[in-house]
Amino acid sequence: MPRASLVVQIALGAALVLQLLAPLTLAAEPAYISIIIDDIGHSPSAGKRAINLPADLTYAVIPDAMHATQLARYAHESGKEVMLHMPMENVHRRPMGSLALTSGLTTDQFVSNFTNAVERVPFAIGINNHMGSALTQEPGAMALFMSLVRQHQLYFVDSRTTPMTVASDMAQRQDIRTASRDVFLDNERNLFAIDQQFRKLIRKARQKGSAIGIGHPYGVTLEYLERALPMMQAENVQIIPVSDMLMRRNALRQLAAKSSDSAEQVAQPGV
Repeated sequence: MPRASLVVQIALGAALVLQLLAPLTLAAEPAYISIIIDDIGHSPSAGKRAINLPADLTYAVIPDAMHATQLARYAHESGKEVMLHMPMENVHRRPMGSLALTSGLTTDQFVSNFTNAVERVPFAIGINNHMGSALTQEPGAMALFMSLVRQHQLYFVDSRTTPMTVASDMAQRQDIRTASRDVFLDNERNLFAIDQQFRKLIRKARQKGSAIGIGHPYGVTLEYLERALPMMQAENVQIIPVSDMLMRRNALRQLAAKSSDSAEQVAQPGV
């Protein structure tokens, strides 16, 4: 990109971020969002810059990336939440690395890849799929996968790389704490597109009470978040780790169930 165009983009981007969320109405109740930064492990500089973002983000580490263990440890020591970003078979036949889970593996190979991946990402308390548009459609593979997730006492976030995914449903069947991605922040790597997706994430959180976004340690994504995240408190938006999001949603479900039971008891005629 020519230097003049880059300068213009940065200047316009800065002006755009300074007006972040201006059209949105400030809600009385806070909106809760979780942001997962995927693909941690390839670049120490990008990984550390992402981990140093000024909010409680969650970091999904690719297990066979060269700096996976180092950056997982750095995130943990920085007080940030760590996830395993598990490579899975995709419909586009893109390279997945040596620890990928595929439908062609034997059960022993599947278990071995999963176990080795967990060992390479210390302090991980959750897991999400890296790619996986093929494997997450397969109930048998997902049943085996979720049995391993449960065995290691992890939570699971479905990245939803395909609308045909059955992953979250299989997690629920095995009583695993689970959620699904609501928004990808940076499928388009420019400040304007990322801003639109970030606004979409906030809107969803205000509509539903909470929402989960996924981004990557791209320079433009980190630049945007470095500017946007400090503004969230003033916008009555709370950024929380994924584990806190899952606990909050579970508590709200339990409260709703109790309220429903109480209403039914009141409605029943006396004996």
